[in-house]
Amino acid sequence: MKIKVNRNILWATLFTDFLVKTGVKHACISPGSRSTPLTFAIASEKKIKSFPVVDERTSGFLALGIAKATNSPVVIVTTSGTATAELYPAIIEAYQSRVPLIICTADRPAYLRNTGSNQTINQNNIYKNHIRLFAELPLPFPDKINLKILLTSAYEAIITSILLNKGPVHLNFQFEKPFEPDSITDTVDESLLEFADSFSESLLSGKTLTIVNRKSEIKVRSIDLITIGAGLFNKRFIQLLSKLSAKLNIPIFADANSGLRFSRKEIPNLISNYEALVRRKDLKKFFLPGTVIHFGRNLTSQNLEDFIVQTKAKRIVVNEHGDRFDSTKKAKIIKSQPESFIEELINKKLEKSSSDILNYLRDFNNKVESVKDKIFENSLNEVNVILQLLELIPEDSNLFIGNSLPVRDLDFYAPIHNKKINVFQNRGTSGIDGIISTAIGVALASGKLTYLVIGDLSFYYDLNALLLAKQFAIPIKIILINNNGGRIFNYLPISKQKEIFQKYFVTPISIDFKKISESFGLSYELIKSLNEYKKLIVNSNKSNSCLILEVRTDSLFTKSLKEKFWNATKKILK
Repeated sequence: MKIKVNRNILWATLFTDFLVKTGVKHACISPGSRSTPLTFAIASEKKIKSFPVVDERTSGFLALGIAKATNSPVVIVTTSGTATAELYPAIIEAYQSRVPLIICTADRPAYLRNTGSNQTINQNNIYKNHIRLFAELPLPFPDKINLKILLTSAYEAIITSILLNKGPVHLNFQFEKPFEPDSITDTVDESLLEFADSFSESLLSGKTLTIVNRKSEIKVRSIDLITIGAGLFNKRFIQLLSKLSAKLNIPIFADANSGLRFSRKEIPNLISNYEALVRRKDLKKFFLPGTVIHFGRNLTSQNLEDFIVQTKAKRIVVNEHGDRFDSTKKAKIIKSQPESFIEELINKKLEKSSSDILNYLRDFNNKVESVKDKIFENSLNEVNVILQLLELIPEDSNLFIGNSLPVRDLDFYAPIHNKKINVFQNRGTSGIDGIISTAIGVALASGKLTYLVIGDLSFYYDLNALLLAKQFAIPIKIILINNNGGRIFNYLPISKQKEIFQKYFVTPISIDFKKISESFGLSYELIKSLNEYKKLIVNSNKSNSCLILEVRTDSLFTKSLKEKFWNATKKILK
């Protein structure tokens, strides 16, 4: 039987069918003419939930958030030209943090490059420094040879993105006009579609690929410290980690961004206030680890990183991709599933670490907590905004923490909570762009209450994302800490250079966030007191709409409280 087709639509439809077979469920699509075949095919597919997003930069970060929340690949579709470049910040973040994205850029035919043709740039491997796989597809042609190329490229991209080298992948689709489904270009035999379906099945029924864990061949007598950075850690990891730590008296220094401080699972020997410890220059007199095991990304605390270097401890970094989360380049990197690695350690005959040291660290941790409460709890300061939020949000909420000061304040001051909180952040490159878009993606895909803590500069940088909250009715709660500029620079030596510091580093923007919020049709409240803040957080937990809470803070006042706190903790360590 013969059927009439538009070859571009057929091409894009068979590609979409393959996405569905692999389990892809989400796509973010920005408008454009050249991408019409992809947009039509994907948006018409009911098994893929598609989100139209006007600007590509926002679209990239929205997809990033959806992929973070689901740990599954998300498709992004753009038209040609500079639209493709707008995705780059989100792609870099996805690359650095190994988040699976399938980037589908539409392009004019390659023969038009360098001819001055409208909206034509060189899209050939345009993201080459930050992409896990690139393939440029040929112009669509309805025969078996070309369909094999299309489907094989799609298979390789997806299997790379989710398994072989997890992260973003890029497929560049060339299209010639016409693009619309009712513009017939070819008559094909129906058996060609049957061939495509059969070939797809053969690709997917191949040998199942898994990451092979090799024996670590680790040779240590004992483990003195486990450190954990940001990452995805499942229940089994937490169970095994707890078992290993309890068996061998190993203290665990868990970055707040790892989420382990809020796992609801009791993890013995978890120390949250290690920042206060490692700020002491004489800590080595009390605690001198010989071997340190690290899971997850790099630590937020530079002081902890420096302490480990100073102790000259043997450092072992473990993750499933063999990534070097070690700026010293001296650590031993082991490519292994963390759970398998811990099981191997549990079965080894290792010496127990000192219970005296462990008890000392735990006692110190508790004493610091009481000092912390006394200093921060009675005022509306930047630290207390986060501490109160942790207390007041419901079980199993999402907390997305912005970069710069908020992420550090969470890590330095967040205590252990017997409440599950799912922590998200963009720490791949730690940029301030795309934070709201990513958080909305997390909220949208997870369907859970989501709270975003963000500074005023990061908020300003991603204003376009506010349209998403309105467009998709996302009930995200945005806690906007407004200290009018980049106040993290107050903690750097450059702050002494008064002439240029305020203008070129702090860069106050003095924006009326109330008017901005209202222009997007979003609810807004200006917080005037600590009690009002607590009340509005509790009330917002029951609300099904987006709410922006602006908290204007005095960063120098918060800085003075922090200095008072660090000085007080020094007196505890004796």
